[in-house]
Amino acid sequence: MAINTRHNFISSEPIVLIPHITLQQGFKCEICEMIYKTKRGLMCHQRIVQKYNIHRKGLYTLPSQAIKQFKADLVHIIGSKLKEHYSWSGKQNITFPCLESLFFGVFKGHIHYFNLRNHSYKCFFHGPDAYSQLASSKSKYKKKSELPRLMVKWKTKSKRDAKGNQTSAGYLHLSFYTQQI
Repeated sequence: MAINTRHNFISSEPIVLIPHITLQQGFKCEICEMIYKTKRGLMCHQRIVQKYNIHRKGLYTLPSQAIKQFKADLVHIIGSKLKEHYSWSGKQNITFPCLESLFFGVFKGHIHYFNLRNHSYKCFFHGPDAYSQLASSKSKYKKKSELPRLMVKWKTKSKRDAKGNQTSAGYLHLSFYTQQI
């Protein structure tokens, strides 16, 4: 019972204290870190993501040897673009041309986002100890967007010339963090 001293009456409504944990309860996608209110919302999200990883019409099916060679080339390109000096640690961005079929062949099963309107894909990868490194960081002002993860994005870039001719090409964009060893 609560007593109101201003009007001198007793309220029959009980005062209920809700723990902070129950208010923050939700269902989290471990890959993209989106929080859903219900388990059904998370399951719907997972079904949609599963559909993104199904080979769609219009994409070429490439031989496994071509995909294997592109993976080796991808490792070489990343290694050649990274600087070896410690002052170059931090956020890294690498962009280079890539066919959509090649991107889909390499990252099939890991595609977590597809936008049909602007024709782009996104994949997210987390390191095994990425969050423990973040927790031990000295900076308490680290932005959420600077979490230590690898984001792979494929999208088309289009250009129109003075005569109205349009050209487009697909690009693979890698965004990740490096640290000093």
